[in-house]
Amino acid sequence: MAKKRSNKRKRHPSRSPEFYNTRGLTKASRDRYEEAIADYNEAIRLKPDYAEAYYNRGLSNVELDEYEEAIKDFNKTIELNPGNADAYIQRGFLLILISDEAAAIADCDAAIELNPSLAEAYNIRGLAKGDLEQYEAAISDFDEAIRHEPDNDEAYYNRGFIKHQMGNYEAAIADYDEAIRLDPTNTDAHHSREFAMNMLEEGASLSPDLDLINLLAPDDMPFDFEEFEGLDEEEIEIYEAAVEVANEAIRLRPEDTEAYYNRAVAQNNLLNFEDAISDFDEVIRQKPEFAEAYTGRAFAKDKLEQTEAAIADYDEAIRLKPDYTEAYYNRGLTKSELQQYEAAIADYDEVIRLQPDLAITYVTRGMMATMLAGEPNQDNLEQYEAAIADYDEAIRLQPDFMLAYLSRSATNTMLGREDAARSDYEKILQFERPFIEDIDTEDIDTDTIEIIDIKDIEEKE
Repeated sequence: MAKKRSNKRKRHPSRSPEFYNTRGLTKASRDRYEEAIADYNEAIRLKPDYAEAYYNRGLSNVELDEYEEAIKDFNKTIELNPGNADAYIQRGFLLILISDEAAAIADCDAAIELNPSLAEAYNIRGLAKGDLEQYEAAISDFDEAIRHEPDNDEAYYNRGFIKHQMGNYEAAIADYDEAIRLDPTNTDAHHSREFAMNMLEEGASLSPDLDLINLLAPDDMPFDFEEFEGLDEEEIEIYEAAVEVANEAIRLRPEDTEAYYNRAVAQNNLLNFEDAISDFDEVIRQKPEFAEAYTGRAFAKDKLEQTEAAIADYDEAIRLKPDYTEAYYNRGLTKSELQQYEAAIADYDEVIRLQPDLAITYVTRGMMATMLAGEPNQDNLEQYEAAIADYDEAIRLQPDFMLAYLSRSATNTMLGREDAARSDYEKILQFERPFIEDIDTEDIDTDTIEIIDIKDIEEKE
């Protein structure tokens, strides 16, 4: 008699947290990060204190550019297992991306204390110090990373980049060469080397403000604080070369976010604003949390008189990076174009709170105060006095700041303060600036400066 088959499916034994963690690792190794996260979630549900699952989930969140979630995972990992040096390193790198270099350095310090031979800890700490312009200290960290891991091509590239920023192009090229020898596919090293070679051949000195390599660093600016005044021939050549370097990088690696950003910055400086916007669009598509891209795009939109769209981009940059001084400053300029002087002044107040030693902000705020006040009269003298106080502070911070003297002289002129206005005007004539070099000061009659008496204004009213 034949034995009946059971219709019941054989049950699997209850799966353990370790099973889900291992399966998550397998999926992550195949770039199936969302599925991996689902497995890590289940492992954590079954075992809420499973530090390894939190760490692995953090790694997958990094791959998905979910940096805030990744930081939370590494926070939990460290809380559960303070001896996990790799968690400190991973969190340190993410902290650099959100512009908290001091905290990143602290994390790398903790990792090094746990394991002094971890090359990656020195490498990440060097990146953070480089962002803070602590160049010698950064090079020392990259030296240490290379000592512990002689075949670390990233450490050679990063050290070369710092030397590049310092204008030491020969040493930078030597490091780029070594990075390329260790990893011939390192396109960053290839195009940085080409750029350094161009600079070396031209005998040029690239200032930090014109840095066009690795502009994804959080504190880099896509343009200067002051209104764009045009480039000289040497600067035009630098930016045109940067566009060519970025073109080649994008050809080799179409998803190279840094190359798109570098090219966008160069296009902004070359006044190719529509091309710049196109590149910033691509940067934002790839890296939507990158505040600097919104600021650069806003600058281009403002130049194309897309004022409201520019302000919207500045708003987003500030939402992503609340201490982003440049975004506040430039948003203030854009608001002033719409005659929103009170809102512009609020932005300058924030700039001064964040960076109180920047002279141009005081001058700009002073100008906005007088524009908001209108013609001087007895009711708005306080605003004019506040403007003069701002010009005073700008001059204290930067004693040769011609624009501050010009603004103070003009304001005192409007207030009928003849001696103070003439004193500033005579001070201006002592400066050596291109637009007054050809003026013969002996032919200038300073007594002809027009003075408006505040009493005359009151009488007319």
